[in-house]
Amino acid sequence: MSAAVGGRSNLVQKARQAPLGRFTMFGAIAAMVGGIVLVGGLISGHPERTWWAYHANFMFWAGLAQGMVVFAAVLKLAKGHWGGVVIRFAEAAAAFTTVTVVLFIGLVIGREHIFTWIHEPRPEVGWWLTTKWFFLRNGLILVVLSWLSWRFVRHDTAPDARELQSGEAAERLTDSGVISRDAAILVLAYAFGHSLLAFDLMMSLAQKWVSSLFGAFYFMGSFLAALMLLAVLAITLRRAMGLGGIYTTRQQHDLGKLCFGFTVFWAYLMWAQFLVIWYGNLPEETYFIFYRLTGAWRPVGIAVFLMVFLIPFIGLLGVKPKTFSPTMVGFALVSLAGIWLERYLEIVPSINGGQGPVIGVTEVGVTLFFAGLFFLSWAWFAGRHPILSPRLAADALEREQH
Repeated sequence: MSAAVGGRSNLVQKARQAPLGRFTMFGAIAAMVGGIVLVGGLISGHPERTWWAYHANFMFWAGLAQGMVVFAAVLKLAKGHWGGVVIRFAEAAAAFTTVTVVLFIGLVIGREHIFTWIHEPRPEVGWWLTTKWFFLRNGLILVVLSWLSWRFVRHDTAPDARELQSGEAAERLTDSGVISRDAAILVLAYAFGHSLLAFDLMMSLAQKWVSSLFGAFYFMGSFLAALMLLAVLAITLRRAMGLGGIYTTRQQHDLGKLCFGFTVFWAYLMWAQFLVIWYGNLPEETYFIFYRLTGAWRPVGIAVFLMVFLIPFIGLLGVKPKTFSPTMVGFALVSLAGIWLERYLEIVPSINGGQGPVIGVTEVGVTLFFAGLFFLSWAWFAGRHPILSPRLAADALEREQH
């Protein structure tokens, strides 16, 4: 391996070159502009639309950020050495899991405008949907997941921090047992915790609708969004950090294949859920699906299918669209927009009193607010931790030669 391209000293230098200024500036501008729209909507005479947008964005960004950290954990468990360059880009999302806990307070404040069961009690579920217990358990889930994320990330970044401080190269398997243990616990907690969040914060909004698959559909959709954003980040940082010979075409192809594969898996889960509901033909189940596939919501439902599945599926079938950065970024952004629309489609029709979709300044502004906080937290992490792991990146590049 050329020292100029992948030498350990070069990797150590790159680990300190995160483009903090760009991310901080973008995050600050987006958060301020979005914050103005958010506050303006909340103090208006009709704040409910702003709260709906807040809730949809909370579910989108909370799931995406946690999914990025879980992807890093999956790399550890699956021994995905090819991801040694991008793993820190994913782990940096741990900072937003803490922000998520704070943003959850917003759902408590706006609960009267979001959670329909507060005004229309559901005796069939009894104690489960009582305000104190509802917010306590979901807040606790977010706190525990954030703690588990930070525990995993701290153990994984510790050898790199020591290497940057002392100058002595760390071995790839340093603390591997502890890191693998933390990764396994985090993956299991993610599947369980985000299933409960999906049931409570989304499915409970629709009166009497129940789907045991909805939890998996939510957290796997969030995992897909995490992969797509990671692909965009990796390509962006390759140019910003000068990683041309470090984040290679082969690694981008591997990440693109994961994006493609989980796009197909999202469609599989969607079809599995739809088929059972269609075949059973029970009114308490079918109304949730068909309300979103007919009438005013039909264009949004079609757009979700096209943007999350059909367009990325066709676009990423070949090798070249995955390895050519503009096409990879384009299809990833289309998928991210589609998953955001999916969250909007799953939440708003259940609580807007029969109105059609309205996506305008309010929704865009609240999305900018959340996106700004995400990138500010990412930059905060990158300023305090090595954003590139010299030991893992070196291992990935060495294995790529064989």
